[in-house]
Amino acid sequence: MNPDVVAAIARLRTEHVLSSEQAARFNRVARRDLVSVRVEVRALLYFGVLLLTSGVGFFVVEHHADIGRWAIATSLAFAAAACLVWVVRSAPRFAWSEVDSPSVAFDYILLLGLLLFASDLAYVEAQFTVLGSRWVHHLLVIGMVYALAAYRWDSRVVLGLALGTLAAWRGVSISLIADSLGARDAGALRVNAVVFGVLYVVAAFLSARLDRKAHFEEIFGNAGLLLLLGALASGVMSERDWGLWLIALLVVAGAVLWVSFRFGRSMYFAGGVLAAYVGLTRLVFAPFADAMSGIPLLLAALLGAAALALIFVAHKRMSVS
Repeated sequence: MNPDVVAAIARLRTEHVLSSEQAARFNRVARRDLVSVRVEVRALLYFGVLLLTSGVGFFVVEHHADIGRWAIATSLAFAAAACLVWVVRSAPRFAWSEVDSPSVAFDYILLLGLLLFASDLAYVEAQFTVLGSRWVHHLLVIGMVYALAAYRWDSRVVLGLALGTLAAWRGVSISLIADSLGARDAGALRVNAVVFGVLYVVAAFLSARLDRKAHFEEIFGNAGLLLLLGALASGVMSERDWGLWLIALLVVAGAVLWVSFRFGRSMYFAGGVLAAYVGLTRLVFAPFADAMSGIPLLLAALLGAAALALIFVAHKRMSVS
């Protein structure tokens, strides 16, 4: 119980700022008699969806020969359609602003329907080879469906899946073209991640600037910076031209720090600091590559402490402002 809050509620009730009903409700919260479990319920629903789809996958793998390919494909399609029909009938009207979900379960029924749709498409492709050698394009189809569903039904979770699936589509496509997942295509994968990272960052900017699902800005921005800074950090850790990659990483990280601090985006700021730390760590270890020394470890630890302190101070400043 917070006695200061309880006293403040009583004073506001005496001054007729709060009604009796409002004061009673706020008192229950202040005295811990009324506690929200919304986060816990959402977490349970999310993991429940993941467990259910995983269980469906294991069941299909173990019993597809007994049940039959057509029966499994039809059953998955029917289950996905049932979920999505419920979503369509329950969903509020579309709007470019943020739309509240009609219920706690809404987003997770939507997620379940889309995951079942993706599972069905993957199963059909694996069993009937509809796309043949171009099977990787089913990731493009799934990513586009996810993106459309995210905008239509205002789901941050589904948008995150869409962005990850589209990036995976390009990554797998490049690996197939290179006919390997090894070092030969590492450069192409890195460039692909940079391109998609820039596209996602631009999408974040346009979402906020044009006020079209502006609350999606964080999803686009975090996904874009993860790809962009991760690709540059990967280049820094490579053996060729790592100095050029380091310069690019520090320039981009510096730009991210300036913009994120100016506009109060603490998550972006933390990502920029961590990316710069990775790059500077490579710079610290480079002179000691052929020598056994504890100096780089000490310097890396000091850099890490400085990075954490910078994130903490910047977060407090942004929270106050």
